[in-house]
Amino acid sequence: MSLIGNIPLTSLTTLVVVGALALVALLGGAALLARSEPSRCPGRARRWLGRTAILLVPTILLASAGGLVFNRSLVLVKTSGDLGNLIMSTVVGSATQTGGEADVEAQSASASELDATFTTADDGMLETTWTGPSSGITQPVDVITPTGYSTTDGKTYGVIELLHGYPGGPDGILQGLGIQQELDKAIAAGIIPPAIVVAPGLNVDEEAHDCADIEGRPAVYTWVSHDVPEMIRHNFPNTTSNRDGWMIGGFSAGAYCAIWTALRTPQTYGAAASLSGYDTQIEGQMTNQGDQYLADNTLSTMLANRTPDGLRIYAMAAGDDAVGGAYTALKMASAVKDPDSVTTDVPPTGGHTGPLWSEHIPNMLAWWGSSDRVARAVGSTPTAATAQSSEAYESVEPVTTVTHEVRPTAPNGYVTLGILIVGVLISLVLAWHFAPRWQLQRHTEGTDEEHGEHHARHRAQRSGRFNALPRPALSALAYLGRLTALGAAVGSAAALIGIASNMVGGFYTSWSSIAESFVAGLR
Repeated sequence: MSLIGNIPLTSLTTLVVVGALALVALLGGAALLARSEPSRCPGRARRWLGRTAILLVPTILLASAGGLVFNRSLVLVKTSGDLGNLIMSTVVGSATQTGGEADVEAQSASASELDATFTTADDGMLETTWTGPSSGITQPVDVITPTGYSTTDGKTYGVIELLHGYPGGPDGILQGLGIQQELDKAIAAGIIPPAIVVAPGLNVDEEAHDCADIEGRPAVYTWVSHDVPEMIRHNFPNTTSNRDGWMIGGFSAGAYCAIWTALRTPQTYGAAASLSGYDTQIEGQMTNQGDQYLADNTLSTMLANRTPDGLRIYAMAAGDDAVGGAYTALKMASAVKDPDSVTTDVPPTGGHTGPLWSEHIPNMLAWWGSSDRVARAVGSTPTAATAQSSEAYESVEPVTTVTHEVRPTAPNGYVTLGILIVGVLISLVLAWHFAPRWQLQRHTEGTDEEHGEHHARHRAQRSGRFNALPRPALSALAYLGRLTALGAAVGSAAALIGIASNMVGGFYTSWSSIAESFVAGLR
């Protein structure tokens, strides 16, 4: 089972193998359809079972290949074992922990405990797996440094700590969203001061990750807000300890955790960014601590009740985000009190997707650099004027109202779903009922008497314009007809599975974002 559980789901090799199997199943199925014709397969149960397998196997393989492509774009699930755990936790659930937040004493660690050995990946990203001395959590920590970075270059660097969603991982957001390129561009343009990006892993067990230190679970809050910052300052000694030079941000579930952590840790973070987050925790064991706990830990409520200290928040979400990220941004903006601030960035469309986040990384960076507090924290040249005049900053779309509309022909629209359902039904009838009879029959005496008038009516006839064609050409035409019918049925069914999954998850709301993720997943 370990071999099956270790199948890599982000490998191009796995994608090619599954795609090749889907193609073989289609090509073989078109040939086998002819053998399921009543005269060659008289048993109804056997015939129906065969046709079901002929249709089902390539559909599952094609849908799986499509899923692998989209999974590769953000590295959501790494192995088949991880996928199995995700399915089990979603279907079966996990044991409920109701003990409230744990009291974890976070203390300064020794230098030896903070030492981490980083290796350099092919794309230049620094990677390590490290154990937090206070939290006890062992997880990967990925770091992106700007081009030319050195611990002895005489510069002081700010820190952007990014939290991934669930499912997901730190390498997926750093590699999949083009963070390295955008960081270098923003620094070179003087939009932000010198900074590094840090992404800690949050998959501390097989459950959806929490933000808080929940009793009976790994201490995620201590890991994110204490262990990782302390380790970064130790291994990258030219990073600032000034809160104005530290920003924590996140995506989806990580977005909620980023704002929540910033609100709870003002001594570390002077800024926070939410990309497609939500106002109230919707997953993990934080949801099992009672209604009052959830109400107290609603972000807009926390903002309204805290003593303002100048915390800056960037809240981005698409207006058509099914999770409600745009409403979250507006609720936080309505609740905030000076000198805290919330900048909303709400484009009308974009869904809950990687392409949206990638598109708004420059906006987030420009917003961060638009206050000279960040530059002063690292002793660099002021960036506010440059950032505020940049194209990325001007692209920020603040709004005061949100109207969530679903376009009928969008990937999450019911017209699209209806068209696919009709297409599946038509192509399924064609492949199941008619295509098996598209074959060249031998003309032998007694055939009609032996198989009856029904068979005679449907057997292929070499008449009319087909009389001039040789038998191999007629056989090829019959095979191509069956292959086309089978391909239409399998393709439409796989597409229906993908669209239905997208509607349930509330991810893609435009065909362009689907195309962008698809292309990214093929690289």
